[in-house]
Amino acid sequence: MPGARSLLSVGIDVGTTTTQIIFSRLNLSDVARPGQIPRLAITARSVLYQSPIVFTPLADRDTVDAVRLNEIVRNEYRAAGVDPSQVETGAVIITGEAAKKKNADLILRALSGLAGEFVVSVAGPHVESLISGRGAGAAQYSQTHFTTVTNVDIGGGSANSVIFRSGSVLASAAMNFGGRIIEIEHATGRIRYLADPALHILADCGLRLALGDKPSLGDLRQFTDRMADMAVELVEGTASPLAQKLYLTPPSPVSVKGSVIMFSGGIGHYYYHPLSINAVSDVTLHDDVGPLLAESIRHHPAFSSYEVKPPAETLRATVLGASTQTVTLSGSTIWAEEEILPLRNVPVIRPVLESSSAPDQVSGAIREAVTRWDVNPDSDHFAIALDLNRALDYPALLQLSAGLSDFSQFLPPDMPLIVIIEVTISMLAAR
Repeated sequence: MPGARSLLSVGIDVGTTTTQIIFSRLNLSDVARPGQIPRLAITARSVLYQSPIVFTPLADRDTVDAVRLNEIVRNEYRAAGVDPSQVETGAVIITGEAAKKKNADLILRALSGLAGEFVVSVAGPHVESLISGRGAGAAQYSQTHFTTVTNVDIGGGSANSVIFRSGSVLASAAMNFGGRIIEIEHATGRIRYLADPALHILADCGLRLALGDKPSLGDLRQFTDRMADMAVELVEGTASPLAQKLYLTPPSPVSVKGSVIMFSGGIGHYYYHPLSINAVSDVTLHDDVGPLLAESIRHHPAFSSYEVKPPAETLRATVLGASTQTVTLSGSTIWAEEEILPLRNVPVIRPVLESSSAPDQVSGAIREAVTRWDVNPDSDHFAIALDLNRALDYPALLQLSAGLSDFSQFLPPDMPLIVIIEVTISMLAAR
């Protein structure tokens, strides 16, 4: 197809427990019909190199070892035979508990200098949910099967849920729990770390466990069963007193009980590939309780009402999603004042607009999308992608324009309003 080309993409995910790097080849083609404005889309993706999954290096509980992390990434570039100058798109993201480390911004600057000009960000919980859901293949499954899919990605320190319907995002939410909020030395069976969420869950269960204790398998199962309860609340949008202490976002406004559900992340891996657990030593293979949490979720009666499907990817869902988070802007007209350019690392939000939306509804939908994408409109540049695949007459255009104008009043005076559309409306607007 004319205009087709390929891009070398990289995804780097610095997570609570592990760090992963992946290189992909993305094929882009013009998918517009003849005579229309060119519109490039990713039509194929092939994975060229996947790094080993390594533990995220920590200098202490509050600090990622930036020097060691930089060495890990450099070594994987060499192993893949890739020079940073060859990378054209992709993302570096810090997710989960790692995003809260005090030197997260320093890490981003260091990796940005190594990896070139692509999206570099600390991923908020909504964005992490979306990226992991796309990387797992849940969005694609919902689109090809014309159905609703809930993807639940649980790692070491966070649990993220996102709902897709026919490829579009309906809602997302996240909680502060995972397989590594309690760490237990495999060799001794003693607790060496308890995160704040673990303390909340232990208190709710009435378990008195402290650093240095040797918990029984029954104690740990009671603990992970309670986390499985939280996974149900995360998916179904409920908020018990314990859940309220663990939510990183508001509860999901959409509950799709009985839909297709997929599990990804480290817990997802053990959900579909369970271990035989008969002793504490079977649980603590990775010095945490991840395999037992997967077992608790697999046996939870609430999930029996869902149609559980294996995703295309579990362990590498987030890093795969990151490697394809890219936006290509093309068209006949792009206008911007010269002094605001260049703009880089601009997240793109997509408000959900009804077929006929009053100005206040347009403005409200954009504000909701800003929240969903973890954007701070007071300081962050962002673009608004408008899906206008419907008849747009002059009154509808006036409503849309008024809604954009209303929303712009919430922005600082020097913040540009960036709008991306797929159709040409300039002639209509000039009528």
